[in-house]
Amino acid sequence: MTDDVRAAQAGDGGARDRVLRAFWPRAYRLAYAVLHQRAAAEDAAQEALIRVDARLNDLRDADAFAVWSARIAVNAGRDAFRRRRAHGALHEAEGAERFEDEAALRLDVSRALAALPAWLREPVILCYLEGFTSAQAGEALGAPAATIRFRLQLARRRLTALLVERSCVSEEHAG
Repeated sequence: MTDDVRAAQAGDGGARDRVLRAFWPRAYRLAYAVLHQRAAAEDAAQEALIRVDARLNDLRDADAFAVWSARIAVNAGRDAFRRRRAHGALHEAEGAERFEDEAALRLDVSRALAALPAWLREPVILCYLEGFTSAQAGEALGAPAATIRFRLQLARRRLTALLVERSCVSEEHAG
């Protein structure tokens, strides 16, 4: 990917297309982690792609593309969230929204992750799903690595509690 980023910065249109195509799935996943709505996440991911395309030549270190672009995607999701909340398109409780995808609704882990507030959910997505280090996630989210590690610890505790609670509720209904 680094070679394609450098080539794109040098004016190679094919490399630029490859970089943007490779970035799209991550942009969508990160925007979805913030918004929990497919259409809104697609719009935010598209906005992130536009921003990355417009600012690609400003990136000084091609090796930093993953973190740099993740930050842009998270910020695009946050911007969309704020706009939707300002227009009354979101529920008051951030954790009240659920995944729209029926398959994801059936997965307790996905629901537990969706119930986390964004400040805990975003580091989980970046570190555990995207493979970022705590330092990279911190850079993408604008927080120190130690803060990210603390948030991951809190997120694991909350996820464990949510999953145990749901497991107990499911067993009660089954029995």
